[in-house]
Amino acid sequence: MPLNKPVIVDTDTGVDDALALMLLLSRRDIEVISVHSTHGNCTAERAAGNARYVLETCGFADVPVHVGRGEPLGQKLQLSSRVHGDDGFGNTWREPRQRAESTPDAVTRLVELARDRPGELHYLALGPVTNLAAALRQEPRLIEMLRTVTIVGSLGPAMYQDDQPWLDHRFRVSKDPNVSGDITAAAEVAAAKGVVTWVGPYITRQCLVPKATIDEIAQATANPHARLIADISHFYADFYTKAYRPDGGPRVMGINDSIAAACLLEPEVLLASVHRPLQVFHDQDGVSYLAGVHPERDDTRVRHEIVFDVDFTAIIDMVTQALRTPQPWRT
Repeated sequence: MPLNKPVIVDTDTGVDDALALMLLLSRRDIEVISVHSTHGNCTAERAAGNARYVLETCGFADVPVHVGRGEPLGQKLQLSSRVHGDDGFGNTWREPRQRAESTPDAVTRLVELARDRPGELHYLALGPVTNLAAALRQEPRLIEMLRTVTIVGSLGPAMYQDDQPWLDHRFRVSKDPNVSGDITAAAEVAAAKGVVTWVGPYITRQCLVPKATIDEIAQATANPHARLIADISHFYADFYTKAYRPDGGPRVMGINDSIAAACLLEPEVLLASVHRPLQVFHDQDGVSYLAGVHPERDDTRVRHEIVFDVDFTAIIDMVTQALRTPQPWRT
């Protein structure tokens, strides 16, 4: 078993994805062995280029980036341009020096890696799980072959006999784009055996950081990766400030994907979770969700871990420290 934790990152690289990737790259106990792009915040092609740009900025240009599936498995493509801009990076249109690899594609590469290193690899899905589900169709034991899978998605644990979990006001939830962006893929992954942890927006959207904090770190350190996040997050912060500070106040931004990354990096920041089957729900507008439901007697459905509380203070400290740490740390 390798001394460092080997991680595959599957990402629709927008602003918070870039921040999560930087958090991973800042750690000496983590080896990002492969980055796979998917649709979501932007197109899969653009997400691959954005990921490549982050890797180059952080001094990890040797990490391969593979282009993944560009469309959901069973529905029309939906992009989150109103949150991340048309390019995923706040309409700043960053271009990497080196193109991402289209051959092998992300799905093929995932199956290869899982078969080559069974029981070793950790998989972090920051966007829709289209690549993971497509790979699962090729290798039915895929998720069992991965050491862990951490996914940004799900509405969390539903209340007992709750048939409308999206109306649960315990948490501030608008939508769950990673799940609704490919409900077929999400449902197939939710039914698969393996060590899977879901960290949904119901928990991640409770945590906002001041945009000024990011800008101050970028100015004080002049670290290229901190400056990149500061530069690409203006549009992103506009969205979050309008959504969460409608009456005014300091500009803020979400760090959704970094919360899931932190749960993978430091399990002690995960304060509370349950293991439940996940079930698909559809609201009155036709939007699809996944939520953990109470198992029935003799229920044989697969149970995954569903997080419902984390140490936000510790996670924010991890993120800000990653931005303050010069990159690359390795020689």
